[in-house]
Amino acid sequence: MAEDEIFLVVEAPFGSHLYRQALALREAILRAPLGLTHTEDELSDDAMRQHFCAVALGAVVGTVSLRPLDEALQLKQMAVAEARWREGVGMRLLRHAEAWAEEGGYRLMVIHARAGAEGFYARFDYAAEGDPFEETTLPHVKMTKRLGGRVSR
Repeated sequence: MAEDEIFLVVEAPFGSHLYRQALALREAILRAPLGLTHTEDELSDDAMRQHFCAVALGAVVGTVSLRPLDEALQLKQMAVAEARWREGVGMRLLRHAEAWAEEGGYRLMVIHARAGAEGFYARFDYAAEGDPFEETTLPHVKMTKRLGGRVSR
């Protein structure tokens, strides 16, 4: 990304125009290459999540969602437009998600990372737990990170 080009990380409320753009990006990056589409159950689950997206020049270039799990949050559906890889979009989304979680008092972030993405999360102190497993037709590994949340939920 050019130094003078700025992107913002903003909330994408479920059902909003930004949410629909984020959903299209998730579909293109995470599902279409596998010959899959989002199921009705997955879309229903979206209603229970907090969604954020990275926006540059009016377009969604990255997205992530968070699903509450008691004192933990599960980070789900992280996707960055391929043309924006290696420009810090994923890092900013992850940092924003962690800050939002900590402000809400969450103490643990949980990720089911696709095989090959573990290195990205490990750079931000996420640790692999347990054996790999299959999810959405691909190997994944559970990764977690302790957060500095102030209060229990």
